[in-house]
Amino acid sequence: MVKVAIVGGGLLGVKIAGDLAYHGHTVKIYDRNMKTLDSIPLRIEEDKQELKDEGILVQANYTGRIVCLSQLEETVCDAEFIFEAVADDLEVKQDVFERVSHCCRATAVVATNTLALSVDSITQRMAHSERALGLRFLYPVYCISEIEVTPSTHTSAETMEKVRVFMEKMGKTLFLRSGSIPLILNIEQRESRKMAYAQSLKNQRNLAYMMVDRLVPELAHRGNILPGDPELDGGSYGGEDHDCAICMDNPRNCVLRPCHHMCTCNDCGQLLLNRRDGCPICRKEIAEVIRVFHS
Repeated sequence: MVKVAIVGGGLLGVKIAGDLAYHGHTVKIYDRNMKTLDSIPLRIEEDKQELKDEGILVQANYTGRIVCLSQLEETVCDAEFIFEAVADDLEVKQDVFERVSHCCRATAVVATNTLALSVDSITQRMAHSERALGLRFLYPVYCISEIEVTPSTHTSAETMEKVRVFMEKMGKTLFLRSGSIPLILNIEQRESRKMAYAQSLKNQRNLAYMMVDRLVPELAHRGNILPGDPELDGGSYGGEDHDCAICMDNPRNCVLRPCHHMCTCNDCGQLLLNRRDGCPICRKEIAEVIRVFHS
């Protein structure tokens, strides 16, 4: 879970916030217009319902959390990544970047979602411009893996790597613009990507069901028996009854909350959580993975 700030509560800003929360991140979103800010929760709910109807969101809510704020400083103060999505006006964006750069963390990455403006021009008044770059999410953001990246002449290699790692963990792919014309997806391209994403999720869920059917023996509670009891547990803690149901390599060393099933290793449990998959046993939504240490 990463703390992210979105500056701008317009159409694209809200969808960026929703997609980040969908992937488990904590998101604060700022807009100076109170009417726009008040409309965000309803727009987020409409996006959720659309994702549920398309089989992309299977649980009741996003894994991450979205908070709407009217103070810019409060929005960005603890964020690790800050995405600006205000109107494509140079003066407005310069003002946002200058203000943000003086009230956010020194290590925070600050990105503009500009379609046509120069990233160098946008960042010329900000402090520490080496942590800034252009990062354009393609509409409608959800289910779209491509993100256009435009480094400025001051963007550091460290900033580029931080962004790459963060985005790839969400299944996103960065690409540099080819030529002067930005990539804008048409309706057919959007639907094609959405259908492919939904099918990928369906395949992952079917695979999880198949693996559980074949690989999870004796998961029921057997009473107050300590692991390692030579008479009741076969000697020491180990063997196939204690192997992770997903990878089958590591021992089960985490509990999935709220169902409290213990059927995976911590790495696979985190993978299920990040992928928004359900518990392999009961298919309940996973809210948290709690590490367990065996003595």
